[in-house]
Amino acid sequence: MALALVLIFTATLMVLGAAVIAFAVNETLITAYNNSDIRLYYIVEGGLETGLAVLKEDFYYDGELDGTLGGGTFTVYFSDEYRHYSKNHEDEPGEEYYEEEDTVRFIRCVGTLGEHSKAMSMAVEQDEQGRVYILKWYRIIPYH
Repeated sequence: MALALVLIFTATLMVLGAAVIAFAVNETLITAYNNSDIRLYYIVEGGLETGLAVLKEDFYYDGELDGTLGGGTFTVYFSDEYRHYSKNHEDEPGEEYYEEEDTVRFIRCVGTLGEHSKAMSMAVEQDEQGRVYILKWYRIIPYH
């Protein structure tokens, strides 16, 4: 009888130990993914800030910017038209309407870290004194 109880107790401890190990491994993977996701967010945000700095110097800049930041890369695109992409990577229906369209520009940044990419964009406006203001930040989406 004692042998049966020891075997049952040992089996229970082994199952609990395996569950704790599986939980710890899963939490470690989640933490690593979350860390990577946060780093990618700041890479994209840094790219947008770089684009904003360029537009403060030359509001009608029309090239692309490439850079590296935090172990990842980003590419910044400038446009006079509303171009933001939905989750299925198609242009969203409709366009944003702004009264003074000639003073509104759009900045879009695609950031890459490892195998993951995200995109975010913003609308900016230049006032009469030449100051550049952010009108709207568009959501961040996965980008492939």
